[in-house]
Amino acid sequence: MDLSLAINLISLLISLVALAISAYLAHRQASAAHGANLIPVIFNSFREWRQPDFVRTQQYILASLTVDHDANLGLSGIPEPLQSQIDKVVIFYDDLGKLVAYRALDWKIVIGTFGVTIVRVWTVLKPFIYRERELRGTRHMACFEDLACRAKENPPVEIHKKIGLRVDRSR
Repeated sequence: MDLSLAINLISLLISLVALAISAYLAHRQASAAHGANLIPVIFNSFREWRQPDFVRTQQYILASLTVDHDANLGLSGIPEPLQSQIDKVVIFYDDLGKLVAYRALDWKIVIGTFGVTIVRVWTVLKPFIYRERELRGTRHMACFEDLACRAKENPPVEIHKKIGLRVDRSR
């Protein structure tokens, strides 16, 4: 092998290594930037979930909605102002579902935090939403349903174990 060929091969190898390192660092930087952009979304979701009106409406859904209202009328059959209050809860979970479905937000964060409640609220609202779909002829609240399915398949306690959350066993 002549010297110029060896130098060219070494130069090519060094260039390929530099390219691989650059690609790796660019990927890490893009991932970090993506995560930083999601922090406000996550905190806004947590804040909304704790608002007194949201909490009251969610409690009403879980405790009384099916007693006070007929699911055969759909969500649109619930009288105002209750319908608007329930819509806020439903849309909140559907919006979270959109962020998860489009991979803008890690599903483990959402389900690890809201999973139990997502399933409970979906279970109560499911007949209302399915009837609303029939009335509208659309897949109304499809992302909420997807999120509820993911939460059923991946209970928060399992996510907590997988991410290494510790349990204080010293009672």
